[in-house]
Amino acid sequence: MWRSLCAVLVALLACLFGLLTFLVDPWITDPPRHHQVDVRTATDYAVTADQTGKLPVLLLMTEAVNAAMVTHALLVADAARPFFQVHLASFGGAYAKLLEESGFAYHVLSPVWTEEQTAAIYAVDQFESFSSPYTKEVLQEQISSSLQLYSKIAPSAVVAFFVLSASISARIARLPLFVDMSMTRETSTDPRAIAVSMPDSGVVAKLGLRTPLSHMASWLMKRLNFITPAFEAVAREWNITGIHLVWDLMEGDYTVISDIPSWAGVDAAALPPQVTYVGPLYGKLKKDIPKEVLQLRERATSEKQPLVWFAMGSSGQPPLVLATLRELLKQQPKWFIVAPVHALLAKLKINASDASAKAEAGLDSPQLYIPPELLPSQKVEPLCDLALTHGGQGTVHTSMCSGVPFVGVGMMPEQDLNIRLAVNKGRRAARGTHFIADIAPFFCTLLLPHTCGKPLAWGILGALAFGAARFLLWLKHIC
Repeated sequence: MWRSLCAVLVALLACLFGLLTFLVDPWITDPPRHHQVDVRTATDYAVTADQTGKLPVLLLMTEAVNAAMVTHALLVADAARPFFQVHLASFGGAYAKLLEESGFAYHVLSPVWTEEQTAAIYAVDQFESFSSPYTKEVLQEQISSSLQLYSKIAPSAVVAFFVLSASISARIARLPLFVDMSMTRETSTDPRAIAVSMPDSGVVAKLGLRTPLSHMASWLMKRLNFITPAFEAVAREWNITGIHLVWDLMEGDYTVISDIPSWAGVDAAALPPQVTYVGPLYGKLKKDIPKEVLQLRERATSEKQPLVWFAMGSSGQPPLVLATLRELLKQQPKWFIVAPVHALLAKLKINASDASAKAEAGLDSPQLYIPPELLPSQKVEPLCDLALTHGGQGTVHTSMCSGVPFVGVGMMPEQDLNIRLAVNKGRRAARGTHFIADIAPFFCTLLLPHTCGKPLAWGILGALAFGAARFLLWLKHIC
C-alpha cells in the first residue's frame, strides 16, 4: 500500500514539475532586466531606409484584434505626420476598419487572424489557456509578409504595438524596433505590484498569504516562456538569439512605456537605457458624439438620474460583461447607461443592434444604449456621472482625465493593478469587485459629492496630454 501511495505521489510531483517546466524556465537564476538580441542573419535581408522622399518612412505595426493597440498606433501616427511618411500595418482583426479609415497608408499583412485565433490570443493573454496561436507556421508566414512590406516601403524604423513577430522580422531586416508596453518588465514582475493586484478580501488576504504568494508569482512571471518555443525555433533559423522569455517578445531595441513613472511608483532614473516613459496613450477617436448619447444625457438630467459609462475595452470577458450589465439594469432600472460592448456581446452570439436579441439576452431597456461601433470615449465619458470599467490602462487614464469616478472590475492582474493605483493615488476611484451584486451599491457611494473624481483628474491632466508627443521625440532622436 505504501509503495502504491509513494508511486502516486512521485507521479503527481512529476506532473507538477512537467507543468512548471512547460510554463517557465526554472533554471534561470538571474532573469535579465531587458533582453539583448544577437542578430547574425545575412545582411542580404537588410533594408536600407528610403532617403529619396522629403520625409523618412515610419511603419507602425499593430494588432487590430485589440482596440487599445489600434488607438495607440493612431495617436502616434497623428503626432508623427509632420515628420514622417507614416504607414500602418496589421494582420487584420475586429478593429482594422479604424486603420483603413485613418487616412494613412494601410497594409494588410498575412495571414489574417481568424476568429478562433483571436479568441486564443485573448485566452493566452488572460492565462485562461496555454494553447498559443503563435505556431511556427503562423510565425513564418507573418515574418515573410512583413519582410515583403519592409522591402517595399523601406522604413527608417518599425514601431510594434503588440505585434510579437516583429521581434524577429525587424531584426532580420536590421531595422530599429520600437515597442509600446503598458509597464516595464520589472513593474509587471515586482512582488509588491502583484500583491497590490490581489483582492483585499477573500481567503488569501485572511490567511495572510498575500506576500508569499506574490513572491511565488513574481518568481514564475520573471521566467515565463510557455509561448516562446515557436519564436525561438524560427529565430534560430535566422541566426537570431536572445529571444527566450515572454518578456523578450514584448520588448524591442527601444521599449516605450505608455504611463507616468511617478503614477506607477517607478524611479525613471534607474531604468535600463533602452527603456523610457513617454506618458499615457489613450483612445481619442476622431468621431462625433452620437445623438443617442446626447439624448440620454438630456433625459438623465431632466429625470435627475445618473448617466453611467459602461466600458469594458476589447479584452473584457463576455460572460462577465453580460452578467454585470444585466445586474446593473436589474438593481437600478432608472439609471441611464452608455455601453460600448457591441463587439463583446457578439462573441456570445448576441446582436445588440437587434431589439429582440437584446430582449432575449435580458438587456431590453430604453435607458440602455449599446452603440454598434466604438465611441470617442474622450468626448463621451466627460458627459457621464459614473463609470464602470474593466480597468484597462487606457480606460483608467480616460476616466482620470475625464474627471469621472469609476468602479473597476479587473479581469486580469494588470487591470487589478491599474485600478489599485487609481485608488491609492487619488482615492477618487472605487476598488473593483468580482461580486456583481455589490457593484450598484458601490456606485451609490460614488454619487456623493465628496467622492467626485475631478480634483484628481485636473491634477494629472498635464501629464496625460503628451504621451504621443514624447513618443515621437524619442523616435526622431533615434531615427
